[in-house]
Amino acid sequence: MTNNSGSRRVLVLLAVVAAYICLIDRVAISIAVIPMVETYGWTPSDQGLVMSAFFIGYLVLQVPAGWMSDRWGGKWVLGFGVVFWSLFTALTPPSAALGLSVLVVCRFLMGVAESVTWPAIYNLFACWVPVQQRGAALGLLNSSIPAGTIIALIATPWLIGLGGWPWPFYVYGAVGLIWFAVWMPSVGNRKTAIDAEAMDNTATAATAATAATAATARDVKVFSAANLVRSKAVKAMVSAHFATNWVVFLALAWTPTYLSKAFELPLERVGLLSMIPFAVSAVATPLAGRLGDVLLTRGVERTRLRRVMQSIALFGMASVYMILGYFETVGATLALLCFGNLCASTAVAGFGANPMDIAPRYSATLYGISNAIASLGSGAAVYVAGLVLASTGSWALVFQTAALVAILGGIIFWVWGSAEAEF
Repeated sequence: MTNNSGSRRVLVLLAVVAAYICLIDRVAISIAVIPMVETYGWTPSDQGLVMSAFFIGYLVLQVPAGWMSDRWGGKWVLGFGVVFWSLFTALTPPSAALGLSVLVVCRFLMGVAESVTWPAIYNLFACWVPVQQRGAALGLLNSSIPAGTIIALIATPWLIGLGGWPWPFYVYGAVGLIWFAVWMPSVGNRKTAIDAEAMDNTATAATAATAATAATARDVKVFSAANLVRSKAVKAMVSAHFATNWVVFLALAWTPTYLSKAFELPLERVGLLSMIPFAVSAVATPLAGRLGDVLLTRGVERTRLRRVMQSIALFGMASVYMILGYFETVGATLALLCFGNLCASTAVAGFGANPMDIAPRYSATLYGISNAIASLGSGAAVYVAGLVLASTGSWALVFQTAALVAILGGIIFWVWGSAEAEF
């Protein structure tokens, strides 16, 4: 292993750890809020306000964080993002003690700080990781969503049992500060994206600089709002991102409730069974990313690979959701959900890697734009599901609505999706 490849491995590992910390900190309150409600006597609307404040804040810095990362380097943006969200995590218990409004502000600011995570990491990967290795890196990164959720669901109740509901917030906040102490001396701050097609595992810094100059010379469009709006490839990527978020976050938010209501399961069994599809995602996502890398090294054309992998994700999930509401046994339902999550994992080699294809030098900004729009899809999926259930009581219709979104997103990406550099 060369020094360059060793540095890349350290960077990817620490970036993935940051993403895990991000998800664990985000999910912790979904468990801790139960004793917090008992302590402070919050109404359901108070609880909803506390829970939603984070996601409102999460939208704020998506695009600015991408721009800052592309301009000054993702090392600093990610590093200070972790510091600030860790501080706001640790400040959650005293904020709650000071009053509901103070806690809402604290959770909002925590969401603002966490919003830098994915855009900053995309900048780092574009600057350090060759394209033939990006699938594996993105697979590990996105495994943090299901795996971090599982860790939080297991660790948070245990920590509450040790020291009360404030204890997880203090522990998780401290973990983030320890991460920062390791991160700063371990990672460089390269700000120029590499032309990964010209890079291999033993590429030198000189080769990287030459490749970056060549990439710049090939650019044919100015990275501007007007050109982004006109780009079919950008619209395809954003559509696929939006649709993928819709189906994935619908599952994250509603799977426990569906299993409980549809099969009348006790709460403790619901929690255990709900982890199974997420565990499949945690394992399958890195493998899917690695599969994409292998196919690229074997000569599969990059645009074709992106379209096929994204089609497996969206059309696979759509096929699952079209029939999910009609199964009458828990085992069959879980098997179907696991298959759907297995399909969804291939999106890391679809739209997931696409910002670094389309805009190598502006991948963080482009991802921030896409993620901000896709986050609306996450929220809409959860909200629309509630509306459908309230008006019809049909779980089948909830899932079929998501299936239609997935089909539309899959079609757009198949027709317009591209891995050619435009910016």
